Amino acid sequence: MKTSRRSLRRQFLGAFVLVLLYSFLCSLVVWGVTLYFLINQTGRGVLPANHYERKIPQILEYATKRQDALLSPQMQGELEKVVPLQGMQYQVIDLQGRIVYGWKGESYVSSPEGVINKLNQTEGYNGRIVKFSPILDADKQLKGMLVLRYSLKVADNNPREGMLVGLLLGSLIAPFLFIILFSAIFARRLGKRLEPSISRIIGGARRIQQNDLNFSVAGESGSKELTELSNAFEEMRQALEQSLKREWRLEQERRDMISAIAHDLRTPLTIIQGHADNLIESGTRHPERLERYLLTIRNSTQRADKMLTELLFLNRIDTPDFILQCMPTDLGAFCERKRQEFDLLCREKGITLRYSREHWHSNTEQPLLLDTERLEQVLDNVMMNSLRFTPVEGEIEWAVHVDESQIIVELMDTGPGFSDQDLHCMFDKFYSGDASRSQDHGHSGLGLYTAQLLVRKHGGRMKAGNRPEGGAWVRIMVPYECAAM
Repeated sequence: MKTSRRSLRRQFLGAFVLVLLYSFLCSLVVWGVTLYFLINQTGRGVLPANHYERKIPQILEYATKRQDALLSPQMQGELEKVVPLQGMQYQVIDLQGRIVYGWKGESYVSSPEGVINKLNQTEGYNGRIVKFSPILDADKQLKGMLVLRYSLKVADNNPREGMLVGLLLGSLIAPFLFIILFSAIFARRLGKRLEPSISRIIGGARRIQQNDLNFSVAGESGSKELTELSNAFEEMRQALEQSLKREWRLEQERRDMISAIAHDLRTPLTIIQGHADNLIESGTRHPERLERYLLTIRNSTQRADKMLTELLFLNRIDTPDFILQCMPTDLGAFCERKRQEFDLLCREKGITLRYSREHWHSNTEQPLLLDTERLEQVLDNVMMNSLRFTPVEGEIEWAVHVDESQIIVELMDTGPGFSDQDLHCMFDKFYSGDASRSQDHGHSGLGLYTAQLLVRKHGGRMKAGNRPEGGAWVRIMVPYECAAM
């Protein structure tokens, strides 16, 4: 079983045992080091204050025997066998006051005069004694100087005494220090293991308060209890998400539909009311206006009726039980009929329609099982959208391409193209686009949404974008292999 799946009680108990174990082992190491130094120091004894001073006669006797040979650097190893380097430093200096070899620290002689002045002197520097002894040759001529530095303090001669005191004190408090140290280490490790899952649950609760359910807290957590809590919280979140999404979607659709219906019906109803008022007030006085008023009322009534029809049709096709009514269709004749209709509409607006049939597969020579009424509705919606934005003297290209598996219909215009918002929202229900770009504000925003639904019902796809040279394009791809006779 993984550690992260263990219960909190077992994890705390395990951490406590490890803290005690590691503290005991580390304390044993400290006690062993202390015992070693105690035995070692006790065996050697404590050095007196003049311990290194008593070594000086032996060193000077050796220097007298070697005479000026000591000035050779090759003698350093031999001299250091005599000088106790544990508590004494030395320097071999020539007549110019230069250090030939030895301790490279502070220089007490820096000139020939200094050699003469300090000869056979003993001085104190910073609590240490410095003795200057001559180096003579066989003729008793001065050739250099041997400088010896040592201390007359017991603490300096026994540096490990302070260490032993520290070790003794440390060995007494070491167990407590190690317990504190390892408790902090294991507490941090345990906290890192538990904190992520706890933070996820707390963060999830806060996001639910903000109506944000797009997260997950399920999965492996820091303990068995937290894992069970996370899984239960995740199940609750999923159930709440499904319920709230369903409520939010229904509420939003209701608001959108009410807003769209109210907005789209306000214009034709206002027109009808205004012209009806004019007829009541001045219809008898101005009979020449009667036909124009009645024609406007009829057009506005038809427009309102069209909007209601679109809403009722959308309500019908937006259900899973809606099915297409496929009939044997001559695709070529169908496209030619629509070309004539579109050409007439384009000429009325001063727009040129360019129609082309590209790479028609031989299968299209036979009738296909297609719901031409719904495909015609899709084409009408897309063409009306192009006519709405294509300027006078502009062009609309309509290309139909048929291959072995699908029918591809593409419409391209020379209008302003789609905005970024259009490309993101054009297939959304009730989206009417940027009103400043359109000369016709009366459309319901259901055309492209309905067209996309119908294309999907055919098992096809619908895409849109902008042309590099300017203008928009819409591509409709409908498979027909399952509908071929």
